[in-house]
Amino acid sequence: MKTIDRPWRWATKLMCFVMLSGLAGCSQYQMRGVVIEGAVSAIRVVDEDDPRLTQEPGLPLAVIEVTLDPDRLSRKHFPRTLSDVDGTFAVTIDEPGAGYLEYAVRVVVRRTGHNSAIQDLQVPGPKQRLLVTLVNGEDKYKPEPPDIMDETLKMGEPYMQ
Repeated sequence: MKTIDRPWRWATKLMCFVMLSGLAGCSQYQMRGVVIEGAVSAIRVVDEDDPRLTQEPGLPLAVIEVTLDPDRLSRKHFPRTLSDVDGTFAVTIDEPGAGYLEYAVRVVVRRTGHNSAIQDLQVPGPKQRLLVTLVNGEDKYKPEPPDIMDETLKMGEPYMQ
């Protein structure tokens, strides 16, 4: 006996396939890179197969700070990350479409005994990496003053309960 598939069965199968394939691509994007010593403190976006990412020994324990939309009041600070023993790091950017859509970020890389590197850039694609070079010397980086709106809301939290 032969059964005939009704159109709704095909639509259901197609919908399940689309949903499952969409879930497979929902992993969080990680902005990856390496911190090395160089002649000037700078942050560059390079291809993932750039030889400079592996030629020089990396700098461990560099602090990487990333801020999404740094020039807006609604900016978002991601947790600080430290570079590994080989100088590599990965910062999770948990925004929809990160790595494919254009998001502006400010990246600040600091390490004791080195001058900081600061750069405003677009979130690199999945096949790109950050190459951070730090020069020996005094760190002259001054963090931005705290956001007045956030500070006021934090001060008012005990009275809101």
